Parts: sequence; structure tokens; C-alpha cells
Amino acid sequence: RALDGQDVVVKVQRPGIQRTIQVDLEIMLHLAGLMEKHMEGWDIQRPTKIVEEFANTLERELDYSLEAAYMERFARQFENEPTVYVPKIFHEALTSRVLTMEYISGVKISDIDRLEQENLDRATIARQGFDLIMKQIFVHGFFHADPHPGNIFVLADNILCYIDFGMMGRIDLKSREDFADLILSIAQRNEVKTTDALLRLAVYEEEPEYASLLRDVAEFMDQHCYRPLKEVELGKLLHQLIEMVARHRLSIPQDLFLMIKALSTVEGIGRALNPDFDVIEQAGPFVRRIQLNRFSPRRIAREMADSGTDLFQLLKEIPGEVREILKMVRKGKVKIEFQHKGLEPMYSTNDRISNRLSFAIVLASLVIGSALIVLSDIPPKWYGIPVIGLAGFLFAGMMGFWLLVSIMRRGRL
Repeated sequence: RALDGQDVVVKVQRPGIQRTIQVDLEIMLHLAGLMEKHMEGWDIQRPTKIVEEFANTLERELDYSLEAAYMERFARQFENEPTVYVPKIFHEALTSRVLTMEYISGVKISDIDRLEQENLDRATIARQGFDLIMKQIFVHGFFHADPHPGNIFVLADNILCYIDFGMMGRIDLKSREDFADLILSIAQRNEVKTTDALLRLAVYEEEPEYASLLRDVAEFMDQHCYRPLKEVELGKLLHQLIEMVARHRLSIPQDLFLMIKALSTVEGIGRALNPDFDVIEQAGPFVRRIQLNRFSPRRIAREMADSGTDLFQLLKEIPGEVREILKMVRKGKVKIEFQHKGLEPMYSTNDRISNRLSFAIVLASLVIGSALIVLSDIPPKWYGIPVIGLAGFLFAGMMGFWLLVSIMRRGRL
């Protein structure tokens, strides 16, 4: 209990846990590297990148003061929302390894029997829970990334209370809009728009083959999307879609993956509470709202103002940048590098021609010199022929034969 008598929950980090986690992560990173090198297909999934991102997430989770900051931000986001409650933080008992918060006496959201006993409305809870995750994603771009049933309690009047804010995710406005496009294109069964939305959301090093990706997306939609929308499990569908595009060497950013995971978890809770829960219908208003916001006069005016400010700043900096370039030119500090492409074969041919021409000139000189020596009748002689001239003719003959063989080997005269 706190000094004022209020019941509290104290979260204490176990001594030595950071070192234990560090060793485990090093082992995981080593194994992930082996998988990438030696197991076919795993280089596409990039397990080392997954382990590195997991390590960053764990590092944040081990800082309880950061978790407290997340809780307070989440509480500010929904301070005017009567259907959600966030436990109070006791800052006087807060460190990076100790977190003290208000004790919550509620019903675990997955405890169906207790919900019934407390006369809590399961359908309302399902709807409000899904609305809450959609607001986190599409309105605020800051969401609880681990909303499993153990982290959500139901209070009186169907109020939802989240706990354990160690794992949070962020999604920027552009990704929110692209994700809304993806959901809408799936609902409309439009494979072209679905493919385009996936390419905007995904990360890739090489441009994928569009026709092949489009064909796979169309086949995927034929298999999964031509049934009543009420029966479509959006989270499961998105996970399967991610697995499919991974074959095209497309990967999904970590926060986007966490968002899909959170959405899938909350959808599963909603269906457990209310078997008639229609996730597409529930998501519709949020998707349409974020699309309409693109064309709101206020946003257009703000973006034009931002662009105007950037343009003005650029124009203001141009004279100074030009002066700096001219100074560098005058001081001889500007270097211009030329890079040729495709000229190596020509260089090789020219070198070969030059070598043969030089060889032929030397050969001709040797023949002419030997002939002059023979004509001048310079001793010593062998059978009346000057030995030096005869040796020159023999050497020239050998050189000529070698040159002829070399040319014939290359098939070119």
C-alpha cells in the first residue's frame, strides 16, 4: 500500500536479468546469422534483423521509467474518452527498475464467466475494444503493441483498462494512410490497389517484379477474399499476406508488424466475446475518415505552408551555397571524376593491336638489318654467308612464325 493507504502494484526488475537477456540475445543473433548463411530461403526473412529489433524492444521494456512515460502519454491521448482508463503512476516510487502504479480491480477481458456474473456487456466490450485499437493506430499513431487478454481488464460500465505498457508501437501518418488503403482495397477485392499499397508499405532492396507480385496478390485474394466480409479474419489475412509477399523479398517494418499483431490479437478477443463481431464493418469508419482527412482544407493549407517554408529556406540558402562552390573552384578544391562504362573491350583490343604493330615493326627492322649485313659481306661467314645476317634471318623467321600462330589462335587475321 501507498502512504495514503491506496492499494498499489509494484513492478520490480529481477536482479541480473539484463545480463541474462544479453547472453540469450547474443546466442540468438549467432543462430540467426547461421540460418541466413546456411538455410535456403532464410536470407529473405532476415532473421538477424528480427533479432536486432527484438533486442531494441527488450531494452526499452527493461526501462520502467520509459514505461511510465508511455503510460502517461497513452492516458493523455484518451483523457476525454470515457470508455478507457489508465492506472495512475506513483512518481515518488519510480526508477528505471521499479514501477509503482495504482492497483486495478477488474475482470480479465477473456474471463467470459466473470463478465457475465458482473453483468458486463460482451458485445459492447468487443466493439469498444476494437474501436480503441483503431483510434490508437489511425488517430494517434501510438499504440499498445501487446494487448493480449492478460493486459486488458474490464471495469464497471464496460470501461477498458490497459496495463503493462512496456511494448508500444508508433506509426507515422503516411504509413497509416497506406495501411488504410490496403484495408480498403482488400475490402473492395481490388488486387491492383492492394499490390500498390503493399509496395508503399514494404521495405525492399531491389525493385520486385510487379507483374509476378500482382499475379500472386490476385491469386491470394481469390483464395481468401471472395467470401462474406463478415467471415473475413482481418488479422489472419494480413499475416498471410505478409508471408506471401516475403517470397518477393519484401519485408514489413517492425512497428507495422507490431501493429498488425496487435490488431489481430484484439480482433481475436472481439470474436471470442461476440461471435457475430464484424471487423470489416468496425474498421470501415476509421479507414474512410483517414482517407477523407487527406483532402481536408486544414491539412492542405498546412502542407502548402510547410512546402512554402521549405522553398523559402532553400531560396535563402542558394546564394551562400553558390558562393561556397565558387570559392572551392578558385582554390582548386573541386574535383571532377569521369567514369566510363563499356569501354574495357575497346581498350583491350587497342592494346592487342598496338602490341602486334610494335612486334611487326621490330620484326621488319630485324629482317631489313639482316639483309643489309648479308649484302655488305661482313665476316665471319658460314658457307659464304655472313653469320650475323644468317642469325638475324633465323630469329626473324621464328618471331614471324610465333606471330602468325598467335593470330590464327584468336581466329582473326
